[in-house]
Amino acid sequence: MPPKKATNAAKSTSTRRQVREPQPNDEPTPQPNTDLIHVDIIDSIRQELNAAINSDDFCTNLICKLVPAIAEAVKEKVCKEIHDTFQLELSKKQTQLDDAREEICQLRRDLTATQDSADRQEQYSRRNCLRIQGIPESPGESTDELVINLATEKLNVTLTPGEIDRSHRISPRPRANNIANATRPRAIIVKLTSYNTRDRIYRARTSLKGTRIYINEDLTRRNQELFARARKHERVNRSWTLDGKIFVIDGNDHKHHIANTEDLARLR
Repeated sequence: MPPKKATNAAKSTSTRRQVREPQPNDEPTPQPNTDLIHVDIIDSIRQELNAAINSDDFCTNLICKLVPAIAEAVKEKVCKEIHDTFQLELSKKQTQLDDAREEICQLRRDLTATQDSADRQEQYSRRNCLRIQGIPESPGESTDELVINLATEKLNVTLTPGEIDRSHRISPRPRANNIANATRPRAIIVKLTSYNTRDRIYRARTSLKGTRIYINEDLTRRNQELFARARKHERVNRSWTLDGKIFVIDGNDHKHHIANTEDLARLR
């Protein structure tokens, strides 16, 4: 048995000696050059790309895809800028328009207030005046005498010439071709020297019922038009004026002061 162990040991030594270690003078084993491989691959890819780029199909496809994309992007950008600019300008114009509307409304309110004030002042200046309709005309007449006679004979009011400031027929005589107006006597406007005298005559006007003679306050044009509308209003049962102010009684027997058309519209 001992000799066999020696033989195995000798074989193992002999096998290890067969694996030769590299010596300093030995030539190196050649290795593949990876740099050259990469260059070849890059050159190949470059050639393929150049060929693709230089081909008509590539340019056509690129243009067909790129141009619409660029156009859409530019369009979206431009449209957004235009929209934002338009919205900004629209907002500015809307603000200016709102300011202008408010200014116009304020001017209208101021104008209405000014007209109301002017109309009140004009009406106040007529507070001693009365209009008398229905007194027949005659050549060479004295309107002062006609008013005095009417007051004393029809109204039972004492009136002296000194209490009349002035009186006259209003408006020119109607043209002869208008028969209805030609035969209708023109109204007389009389200004009394005091409000008390004027008030006594005006309050006695109810005595003229059935005589076709009427005494009315001397209203401004605006109040005349408003009074005419009030008298024709379907919900007005009765209307009158007092000191230049218009009053009505509605269908419910309620009294209203009518200062403008809005007051008439509110009648129920």
